[in-house]
Amino acid sequence: MFCLQRRWFSTIFAKLVNCNACGIKLQNENPQGIGYYIKPRKPVINKLQSLEDIKYLLFSQDVQRVKEAQEVGSLEELKESMEEPPICKRCNDAVHRNQYDLKEFGRFKIEKVLEQVPEGSNLLHVVPLPEFPFHFEKSLLEGKSYDTSLILTKGDQLAKDKGTLQRKAPIFFADFLKYQLGIISNKIVAVSAAKQWNVQSAYALMKATSYLIGDANVGKSTLVNSMMKKYFGYKIHTDRQGNFAAQPPTGEDLKNLKHFFKSHAAGVSHIPNMTRGIQGYRIGDKVVHDLPGFTTNVDEVYLENIIRKTWLERIRKTEKFNTKKLKNWKSITVKGSENGGCYTVGGLFFWQPPNGTINQIVNYLPGEGREFKSLDRGLEVLNACKNEEHPLLKYCAVHPDVCYQEKYARHIIPPFQGSIEVVLKNIGHILLRTTGKYEFKGLHELWVPRGIDVCIREPLERLISKGAWQHIESRGKEPACPKDRPIVTSTYVMDSTESEPLLKMREMYLQRTSNDLSSRRFIHDDPQEVVSKLHDENPNLYWYYIW
Repeated sequence: MFCLQRRWFSTIFAKLVNCNACGIKLQNENPQGIGYYIKPRKPVINKLQSLEDIKYLLFSQDVQRVKEAQEVGSLEELKESMEEPPICKRCNDAVHRNQYDLKEFGRFKIEKVLEQVPEGSNLLHVVPLPEFPFHFEKSLLEGKSYDTSLILTKGDQLAKDKGTLQRKAPIFFADFLKYQLGIISNKIVAVSAAKQWNVQSAYALMKATSYLIGDANVGKSTLVNSMMKKYFGYKIHTDRQGNFAAQPPTGEDLKNLKHFFKSHAAGVSHIPNMTRGIQGYRIGDKVVHDLPGFTTNVDEVYLENIIRKTWLERIRKTEKFNTKKLKNWKSITVKGSENGGCYTVGGLFFWQPPNGTINQIVNYLPGEGREFKSLDRGLEVLNACKNEEHPLLKYCAVHPDVCYQEKYARHIIPPFQGSIEVVLKNIGHILLRTTGKYEFKGLHELWVPRGIDVCIREPLERLISKGAWQHIESRGKEPACPKDRPIVTSTYVMDSTESEPLLKMREMYLQRTSNDLSSRRFIHDDPQEVVSKLHDENPNLYWYYIW
């Protein structure tokens, strides 16, 4: 048993020249260089004759003595060297020790990533459905240099069932691209790689050779692993000249498929920008290349500087998303008050509904929400949570030095009827609605830590289901997506002293649309008159999103 494991390890290292986690070329000569890899020393076998011996030692009182006696350094290192394919020290420290320097996880501009894709290639743009429109890069579908398809991932975090992704989402987004963005495309698939929903449709979009492109942490690697398990796949390694070399599995590999898939799986991590080199995979009869994630704004704030690491892990580990929230639709009632009463989830946002309104919130973020009588009080309480023994520590997601009003931006939500979803980029979304008879009593406000992007949309799952049903029932005569009104919008960030937010919003709206005059709506109407009455169709006054 032990000899077989040793032979496997020496063989895989001889062939492998790229880190299994990030795809960078490995080297073990310069500790300060990129791709540095600590090659484990060969274990001494005189005391460890079988895997059962190792298991016994792991749970015996003699473990410390054996650790000191083994030349491999420690029994844990010995165990890891047998089970894990080689990865560089940067990735090893991040994955196994949760220790990493953000400077080593650099961001890539989209132009840099596309340099690795030959012109005319089959490009698959991966976008997480729950955070749409964030992470969607319009230019990838508009350009003529590539044959581009759209794959919407993490669908189980938005849709209650597989059918919504398989049948309804493609119809809706085809019309969305057509009527909202002027892009004609039917190459759209929505999937949940975690639940194996509709993975076969994503595979069908691929040609003999395809490239996955998308923002960091949008689910590219998880999709690769899901397809590898369904259609059987393995990693394609590169030589020192960067040429791909397929190494089909041997009969010995096929005897232990679990171990084989583990050694060939795409590196999945909650840490953004883990992948830094192109990685190739043979999946069925096709080859797919997983590209490093791009970042639209490489200078944007790192969430690690805002959010506690334990909360970030819960946010980013999407397999821990509680899908029961989608079916149970458990809402909390929040009343607007004269003093600016607010609701928060860990300080990731503070929602202040208008005075005199009765509202509901459905929280799809990890962590419990809590109400405070004012923004100042909420910040004061969370700031006190720097004491690790504070009884409200479990409610605090942000670092204590963030809990000051000047560290938060005041986002004004443009007027809406019924329900909206608030999307926090790289964090998740929540649903807000005002209940009772419609009456405009003011604008909703969100106070969000500076550096976190926010947008608003009409409830997406409802839009998809209703629109697809209308389209099918009318035999294609009715569009699946609204043609004449925007369904997503940016918020309006204003100074805390602004006392006429609706008038200020109109001024900002005209500035934003100065280069897009055809999108302007209600500019000749009195905004107070528009919002004072209930409309048959949502007017979405001053809704606008720059794609």
